Amino acid sequence: MVASRRTIAAPGMEVASKRIAILGLARSGMAAARFLLSRGAKVVGADSKSAEDLADERHQLLELGGEFVPHFRERWQLGRVHLAVVSPGVPEEHPAVRALRAEGVPIIGEIELAYRFCAAPMIAVSGTNGKGSTCTMIGKILEAAGIPHLVAGNIGLPLISQTDRTAEVDYVVAEVSSFQMESIERFRPHIAVLLNISPDHLDRHPDFASYLRAKRRMFINQRPSDYAVLSRDDPHVWSLAGELTAQVFAFSLDQPQANARLEERRLVVEIMPGSPETVATLEDLPLRGAHFIRNALAAALTGRLLGVPPEAIAEGLRQFHLADHLLQPVGTVRGVRFIDDSKATNVAAALADLECLERPLIVIAGGVSKNVDFGEFGRRLAEECAAVCLIGESRQALAAALGEAVPQVQCDSLEEAVRRAFDLAQPGYTVALVPGCASFDMFRDQGERGQVFTRAVRELSYEHAMEEQAKQ
Repeated sequence: MVASRRTIAAPGMEVASKRIAILGLARSGMAAARFLLSRGAKVVGADSKSAEDLADERHQLLELGGEFVPHFRERWQLGRVHLAVVSPGVPEEHPAVRALRAEGVPIIGEIELAYRFCAAPMIAVSGTNGKGSTCTMIGKILEAAGIPHLVAGNIGLPLISQTDRTAEVDYVVAEVSSFQMESIERFRPHIAVLLNISPDHLDRHPDFASYLRAKRRMFINQRPSDYAVLSRDDPHVWSLAGELTAQVFAFSLDQPQANARLEERRLVVEIMPGSPETVATLEDLPLRGAHFIRNALAAALTGRLLGVPPEAIAEGLRQFHLADHLLQPVGTVRGVRFIDDSKATNVAAALADLECLERPLIVIAGGVSKNVDFGEFGRRLAEECAAVCLIGESRQALAAALGEAVPQVQCDSLEEAVRRAFDLAQPGYTVALVPGCASFDMFRDQGERGQVFTRAVRELSYEHAMEEQAKQ
């Protein structure tokens, strides 16, 4: 039942001399444009932004022989095209996308394009939260086993930019999103891992049911020789188990029938009934929060399905390090610890990460809400925090969810929030940026938000050091 290493023939598709539209010129769109131009396609890149905002992208496209369309709104701006590659940020209901679909023009995304040229079996990981960490864990496990692989997708490099390398590796580990799954046709991962599903991106998906359907699409092309790795602890995820063609394997914190589970302090994997194996212990993990343990169980189960021995799984998990802006300590000032968790861009991630933070706790929260309900987030913050500082466009909604159960301060900037939180804290406290929201109302992305937080903490540290020096 253990999957053997193998190479595959890339499905391929004819692109030479075809006029292909790239809709959306962010990182994955530009990577797709460069790939297609290198293979003889005639590329027209289009984006809703101005030529001034996309000066670098425009220069690259024109330098490589492509066309550039700024202020993209309508179908006619593209001219005649044989194929459209849609970036994740462009919704399915964009007027130009609808018009192309009505004409019968094939529409795919970057992940589907990359799959057509991928020469190694794919391990796809999705879920509302934990995708990047789980992909990294799987990569570390494969590395510890000496198995050639590459990790790509939303976690960093667009997969399309790595297709030439796929002939050199045994497996491709790809983080995939619900947006990317909207535009797949033949995309077929050998192992598809779904970690969890909670309300997110409801500004893009019309409702939660649509979001769930988009996640489910990851499995639609799998065959009985493939594997689906599902959380038995998430009822939305586990509800898919009976619908899938692939062989289903489950992971769970405590359900004894799951193939990967936690028993006391041991991570146990049971591929063949009656043959459980301890593959790691909690001491092998950098964090002990429930969601991190689930991620590790999913990664360990994936490793065993690929034939990785238990000792390599344990070593891979020991080598795992948290990503930037994920529960990262950034400094201690006057005995107050500061933690950057800017990657907590939705309520589910924020709630999970709260488990890992030391108390007493002051949280900085807020940003772009994406039309989610803050009820549970507000209740948990009120129960577990000494105070909460609120920022961004969602601060009024969060304030209402918090009620009067906990002191709250509304701030006009993240820098102000850091200082107000510090004033409220005492030695031994933790001040954590746990937004529970996206960053686009105030920052370019979550990385910039984390950098601003870190810089504000360093300024506090410098000022305190100067005060101490002046006293001497």
